[in-house]
Amino acid sequence: MKVLILNGSPRVKGDTTYIIDKVKDKYPSDTIFSTINAYQDDIKPCMDCRYCWEHVGCSIKDKMELIHNDDYDVVIIASPIYMSYVTPPLFSIFTRFNFMYSNKHFMNITTTMKKKKGILILVGGGDGSPDDAVKICMRIFRKLNAEFDLDKNYIYSLNTNNVSVSDDKGLDNQIDRAVDHILKGN
Repeated sequence: MKVLILNGSPRVKGDTTYIIDKVKDKYPSDTIFSTINAYQDDIKPCMDCRYCWEHVGCSIKDKMELIHNDDYDVVIIASPIYMSYVTPPLFSIFTRFNFMYSNKHFMNITTTMKKKKGILILVGGGDGSPDDAVKICMRIFRKLNAEFDLDKNYIYSLNTNNVSVSDDKGLDNQIDRAVDHILKGN
């Protein structure tokens, strides 16, 4: 099994990474993980160059190719919540899916990615709502052709400014539920 992780956290040892590591520990030892770190991998946002109006794909060549290669079975989107949204560098990565719309609209070419499954991890320090972050991630799961069940595949720890993610009592159950749903289909 191959798992692609889109990590939107700027902190290498922060709360988001803590949860990612706990999720990874639940997978079989032969699972292959690839990670795109939004803050470290220098993936450019869409720059409206309009290459995709006349050519298949995107003109920018960077680590985004890990996503476009589409050879993974599970995609995990993980992000701290900033102003009720995913982090800006993660959103910049999301803008690169614009080529799919443009290819379809201008050239009538539909990019269909292989079926896969998705897990969403959101971490919030404050008491704001994660609803906007959830909505954009659900849209990206659809672009990636990733089956995502909000009731089973959503892992979150909110209000971490007051309750440490390591002390979040419901977190282990959420992780078990999400990974079991992916591995066993329950």
